[in-house]
Amino acid sequence: MSEELRRREIRQPLLTIAIPTYNRAWCLRKLLPVLADQLKDEPQVELIISDNASPDETPSVVQEFVARGLPVRYIRNTQNIGADANFLQCFEQARGKYVWIFSDDDLIVPGGLAKILTYCEAAEYDLIWVSSYSFGKFHKPLTAKARRDAVEISDPVAYVKRIHVFFTFISGNIINKDTVLAAGPRAFSTLVGTSLAQLGWTYTALNRFARGLYIQEKLIAMRVNNTGGYKLFQVFGPTLATITRNWLKSANLGRIVMNGTVQRFWPMMLLKYKKSASAFADEANPQEVLSPLFKDNIRYWLFAYPVIVMPAPLAALWVLLIRILNRLDKAAGYPMLYWRLPGNSSDRSSENL
Repeated sequence: MSEELRRREIRQPLLTIAIPTYNRAWCLRKLLPVLADQLKDEPQVELIISDNASPDETPSVVQEFVARGLPVRYIRNTQNIGADANFLQCFEQARGKYVWIFSDDDLIVPGGLAKILTYCEAAEYDLIWVSSYSFGKFHKPLTAKARRDAVEISDPVAYVKRIHVFFTFISGNIINKDTVLAAGPRAFSTLVGTSLAQLGWTYTALNRFARGLYIQEKLIAMRVNNTGGYKLFQVFGPTLATITRNWLKSANLGRIVMNGTVQRFWPMMLLKYKKSASAFADEANPQEVLSPLFKDNIRYWLFAYPVIVMPAPLAALWVLLIRILNRLDKAAGYPMLYWRLPGNSSDRSSENL
């Protein structure tokens, strides 16, 4: 190894935490104190804030914490380049071996970062999943436990069955950037405008998957009822299906992702849409978008379609039953996400999604 490469390796942070933000100074006021406490005397972490030309007081909030000694690289775009391009900027700017793009409205539990760094040092992982718990208006923080609560996984099928559609959740996925770069990645910029640009580097790492870590302990606090404004049915229907088909080399893994979307994502989101359709930008009826896409997948007719057509009280009860069934499926190792059900042409044709 040349001296220059050796110096670069020494300088490379173990982990980059990159926070894309827009007009959420109030969220940063909650997140940055949590990070400041956990980043004291921690040279292995690079912190980036990528501000998408926020018109609020985001710059002054960041400068306030910089003045307090928070080590942060603050990037402020001269204009709003959109969420996807901002996510991509975070990934490209990150110097760490591992890249954790973290949503500005989520939180890391006290002691959580130190534990994650311990995991990152312990072995070479292509992907790391960090479990979360949800909170609303009020937040009672958990604290990281002393014991190890994570599972190493070398089988990509086993890993995807645990995460499936939630590869889309940026705060839950830590990516080995070295793995991605070694793949000779395609142009992630082609996914800008899809609302799922993060799947470019995530799926690239998954294509080269040799070992992953699933952190079962809930080290992330995920804020609920603070998203929306996008076309829910288009993004997590045709768009997700197309990206999964085009970017995942294994149709088998892609099938599990889409089965998880139908079985574990859509029932809850359709109920949420039924209660608050105005939170999203969809103009089409969910049935018009989803039924043609998933018409050959029996899971759609069992799990999602009833929520669309039932009255809200019955739909809520149906979703409760689905959640119980999904918990049983999880306890059994997610067999329902993998089964090729009799007569289910989707399990054969999902390669064409």
